[in-house]
Amino acid sequence: MASDDVREIKSRLDIVEIVSEYVKLKRNGRTFWGCCPFHNEKTPSFSVSPERQTYHCFGCGKGGDIFSFIMETEHLEFREALERLAERAGVTLSRGQQNSAAQRVNRDINLTALDFFLESLTAASGEPARKYLERRSLPLDVCRRFEIGWAPNSWDMLVRRLQKKGFTSAQILESGLAGEGRDGGCYDRFRGRVIFPIYNITGRLIGFGGRMIDGEGAKYLNSPESRLFNKRHNLYLLDKAKTSMNAKGHAILTEGYLDAIRAHLFGYTNTVASLGTALTQEQASLIKRMTGLCYICYDSDSAGQEAALRAMYTLHAEGVVAKRVIWQGGKDPDEILLQPGGPELFEGAIAEALPLPLFHAQLRSEALRDPVLAPEARRDLLDGLASLSIFDVMPYLDELGNILGVFPHEVQSMLEERKRQRPEVHSRNRRERDEGDFVPPEQNYADDLEYMLCSLLWSRKDIREAYRAEELMCYIEDMGIQNIVFALLSGDDPEELERRWQQMNDMSGMQIIARGNSLLSREGISGETAEKLMGTLRRKYLKNRLASLVRKIKEGNISESEYEEYLKYTRLLKGGSIKA
Repeated sequence: MASDDVREIKSRLDIVEIVSEYVKLKRNGRTFWGCCPFHNEKTPSFSVSPERQTYHCFGCGKGGDIFSFIMETEHLEFREALERLAERAGVTLSRGQQNSAAQRVNRDINLTALDFFLESLTAASGEPARKYLERRSLPLDVCRRFEIGWAPNSWDMLVRRLQKKGFTSAQILESGLAGEGRDGGCYDRFRGRVIFPIYNITGRLIGFGGRMIDGEGAKYLNSPESRLFNKRHNLYLLDKAKTSMNAKGHAILTEGYLDAIRAHLFGYTNTVASLGTALTQEQASLIKRMTGLCYICYDSDSAGQEAALRAMYTLHAEGVVAKRVIWQGGKDPDEILLQPGGPELFEGAIAEALPLPLFHAQLRSEALRDPVLAPEARRDLLDGLASLSIFDVMPYLDELGNILGVFPHEVQSMLEERKRQRPEVHSRNRRERDEGDFVPPEQNYADDLEYMLCSLLWSRKDIREAYRAEELMCYIEDMGIQNIVFALLSGDDPEELERRWQQMNDMSGMQIIARGNSLLSREGISGETAEKLMGTLRRKYLKNRLASLVRKIKEGNISESEYEEYLKYTRLLKGGSIKA
């Protein structure tokens, strides 16, 4: 079960050790403190409790356990964080022993193959690859940094290496590193190609891409689709770029491996490549997890231009603002950055990148001047613009009117008419617009006492058994805390609640628990002083209720039952039994 996996992983990993890899922590009493990794601050307000294995920032409110920390810092879904931490802890996930064993075999085969490709690059057979990479200004130290290798132009050198390591022909075929020959034997899938390893978002090696350096055949070849490798769901260098994408507030998207590598070498570490010219919805969703702005740096040829346009609409449908970078003096980032003054040219092109409406219009401008091509070009442009929100198009009505040869208000009328005639044109962006209308509420913390009570109930079964839900619920004002307390006092198990939150990727519950834990540590409150905490909460409730009753007395509209309540609470606060 997933809950057993979570429990086992937590028992083997220490949150202080994990967090220390991202934050410089200093011990103060029973708690570790550091500057928060989720917002900029100079005075440390980020606390980690080794006793409770939780973290909380008193500045931005982020908090949770080891899983929510990895999810937040690495921009992972729960399942991805579970797999990453399981691998680190040496835990085999219980989704089926056979499936887990097959994944381990695939991982080991890929790692063995990577070693073979790296060795081959520096061997005698790798001379053609080394010469090619030198011509592309990629010396060996860069190749080592990005693990660029070489697949020799041999029929089965890799297959023989893998078999020597103990892998069966069936396992090698399943990995996608080999094909099956007519005689039933295996042959290497990658031959005579420069090899680029492909990692998923968690940093796991899942496949390879190979570029042919001479001869006939497909210029690029990827690992085939399999249980481990799915091109649609991955981006080249995402594992290296994701932190920078979030920190810089935007992503740079290129077509090829070499473009992405070149951008990284020049400091654009927020660059990824789309493993092909057609960006998928799943890839756009990955970018959305890191940032809401993406610069498209595809090639400047006609195929690259059309692919860039499709990618921009795909990104827009996922709620990502896309801008097209137009190259002057080169066809792609690799070529631009290697020129004298290349970084300045690249930076200037980024600064002048075109928004989607203008790029689409300029791309069709030549066809719009041709009487034969104009009707189709006009239809394509208007259909595309009609799929956007009016707020995305409004700033560019003047330029769009000039390109279409009409007045700006006529552009707006044509788009409105198209939306009415073809509602499906813009339905694909409904989710993005709905999300755009949502304004997240400001962080509003409840009373510290309520957080501490919630955390005590979470961690202490004996305290949960000592109170009834109806006894405590009236003392808690925060709805989020109310829901957790009610669930706990109604018999829900904390581990089951946490598993449910994780499956929904809802970290708000663990943030409440983590904040309460940090407050308990800061105030030195333990389970033994729980009754005192309850008494303080009751007094706060009574005082607030008494204040509202006094207002009614002054206004002269208090009922008889409310007056009896007023007298009762007055006696209680003057020294009567609070539980009475």
